[in-house]
Amino acid sequence: MADQSSIKPNTDFNLKEISPSIGARTATSHGGITSATDLVETTLFLYMRIVRAEDLPSIRGRNTRGPYVEVRVGALKTTTMCFTGNSNPEWNQVFALEISRIQEPTLEILVKDKIPRYGDILGKLSFAISEIPTRVPTDSSLAPQWYWLEDQKGTRLGKLMLSIWIGTQADVAFPEARHLESGMVNAYDVLNTHSQIYLPPRIWCLRVDLIQAQDLVDEDIAGNSKVFVQATLGSLTFRSKLVNKNEGNPKWNEDMFFAVLEPFDQHLFLSVEQGTMNNHRSIGKCSIPLKNADKRLDGAPSDAKWHNLERPDNITEVENNARAIINSRLNMRLSLDGGYHLFDEDPCFSSDFNPTVKRLWRSNIGTFELGILNASGLPAMKGGNRTDAYCVAKYGPKWVRTRTIVDSLNPKWNEQYSWDVYDPCTFITIAVFDNGYLHEVQGDHIAMDAKIGKVRINLSEMKTNRIYAYFFPLTELHPSGLKKMGEIQLAFRFCCPKMGNLLNIYRMPKLPRLHFSNPLSRTQLSGLRKQTIMLLSSRMSKTEPAWRREVVSYMLDSDERLWSMRRGRADFERIKAVMSGFVALHTQYNNICEWKNWASSSIVGVIVSFLIFVPRIMLIGILFGLILDIIFQYLKRPSLLSHVDLQVSQVNAVSLDELEEEFDPIPSKFEDRIIRLRYDRLRIVLGRLSAEMGKVATKVEKLQSYVTWQDPIATLIFMVLCLISGIVTLITPIQLIIWFCFMYLLIHPLFRSPMPTLFENWVSRMPSKLDSMI
Repeated sequence: MADQSSIKPNTDFNLKEISPSIGARTATSHGGITSATDLVETTLFLYMRIVRAEDLPSIRGRNTRGPYVEVRVGALKTTTMCFTGNSNPEWNQVFALEISRIQEPTLEILVKDKIPRYGDILGKLSFAISEIPTRVPTDSSLAPQWYWLEDQKGTRLGKLMLSIWIGTQADVAFPEARHLESGMVNAYDVLNTHSQIYLPPRIWCLRVDLIQAQDLVDEDIAGNSKVFVQATLGSLTFRSKLVNKNEGNPKWNEDMFFAVLEPFDQHLFLSVEQGTMNNHRSIGKCSIPLKNADKRLDGAPSDAKWHNLERPDNITEVENNARAIINSRLNMRLSLDGGYHLFDEDPCFSSDFNPTVKRLWRSNIGTFELGILNASGLPAMKGGNRTDAYCVAKYGPKWVRTRTIVDSLNPKWNEQYSWDVYDPCTFITIAVFDNGYLHEVQGDHIAMDAKIGKVRINLSEMKTNRIYAYFFPLTELHPSGLKKMGEIQLAFRFCCPKMGNLLNIYRMPKLPRLHFSNPLSRTQLSGLRKQTIMLLSSRMSKTEPAWRREVVSYMLDSDERLWSMRRGRADFERIKAVMSGFVALHTQYNNICEWKNWASSSIVGVIVSFLIFVPRIMLIGILFGLILDIIFQYLKRPSLLSHVDLQVSQVNAVSLDELEEEFDPIPSKFEDRIIRLRYDRLRIVLGRLSAEMGKVATKVEKLQSYVTWQDPIATLIFMVLCLISGIVTLITPIQLIIWFCFMYLLIHPLFRSPMPTLFENWVSRMPSKLDSMI
């Protein structure tokens, strides 16, 4: 097994603060007003909207052409869709080209024939780029105009409706525009390069409260009288617990939970099954439309209803689809709970805590604005040293996707988005992907959007109304080690107009009220999260352009976290760091008790004695000490926002074998020898942990045995000592007792015996449950 370091030397994973020439800083320096693009570099684009054509020439009668439009600026060109057999086509497509990439003074628009016979050009137009008007975002859209198409001889060959203007990335046409840089992409795949904002439909929690059944028919399956209920919604199936049939009247009193999307156009199928989980038969079933379920926003239970069960064996086509109704009934409560928040992200990095129903949301406290500027040093994800990169950002229910920059390892997006913020203790996730659906797939390779890297930003670390601009390293942990996949440049700020609303959030619970009045278990929340991710992946994969399942999965961290030596070591080091303060305090206490420094031991003795006899100033001293410590910590605060910490993550110390184990799926793909070695290593680690836990449990059990009469003599002595201590406490001031105990601990080592104390000797002799273990 490999045992070398997993990180390449001289790789810079640090966060870098930058000062890009974004609109906000330019406007501030000139005393201007910010705009919708003030967190990005304002970029000018040449926009062309091709609407439709009329009266195109035909060769043999009408509709014998395959017309399309080619837009050309120098060597950059792209085309519209082609409508075969149509002399009056309508395209209504928008094209854009970054002004800085224009090298030629002329824009050419050619109407061509995909089925050429006497020449493929039906007509052309030319425009001088210097004469094209500029449109600012506040202007209304530019009205398209008719232009006559002419051949080289000046003969008019039909007319074309279009509009041309110069605008910025804030233009309303920007999201739908096809960029000339993506001209190599097939016209039918160009939709996959567009930017997009997506708001998924609301997801509700469907609660199925199974109560009981009546008059079930006995199928007598090998004398088995156990029954359970099988609930199916879409592709999900859940089973209740097995209960005794109880003469046809079983009781469950069990809840099942499903995540469901609006609109509620599905049916819930319920089937009462008799037998075991592996061998069973339906003895009654029913179907319930979800739209009939009660909607509730609080913890009040919905009304229980009886549902007639149909006998599956009696459903025949001969009876003209009539369903034979039996007397069996199923009693249950069915409700759509809109007061829960169904997590789609990892709860540790959630961007949202609002419930499903919007009228239960808290008031928003501000706005988070994000400018996605550019990326640099991206790896080549395809053959030919190419990458087609786009960026995805998610905060709350809102997903945004930038346009795809085709064939560039240093893409520039310069797109700005904003989100309403309802809780400052949330995270926004930004990831970079390679678009794998723009070119033909070779062989059996399955097209996928490959992940490049991900960044998380914690809003609670940010100062309000301040602009942050960083180069974030894109890191990705692979079985071969941690790799830097490039850097992404982001500018962002958290705008909060009223500080009172922000401060008020800190007194409120994170989750909605229903999570506390009618709580769900951790297992139920985890199951609902898996269903939520599955529903979102399915729904978003059907949009145009489609959000790929692998993209949604990566953004939401849907992979289940398995055992990892690296993470186990990292969590252990975190616990050590948390406990280091107590360890240091205990060490200092031992130094004081052993009088290693006469001055400090004497001063501590005087101060503690003073606090014991004047206890009122103790709390004041503690509070002022905390205030001083907070002030000193402010001077040492980090200057940058938190990011990937290689030391905390224990990536520096991990071996390749441990990484292979971390990424190993279930069941394992490795041979028995490697699995056996890893299993033995895990046994050693857990054996040491178990031994330490056993020591702690033994000490606690020894202390408990003072009152449990496991050692009658020791318990009797302890009871007598308690009686004597109570009498002494009644006649002696408590301050004097505490002072005496403290002075006893401060006895100088010269007057202290090297043997264990009386109490230590006594505790070591007490029994524990370790005596009963094999």
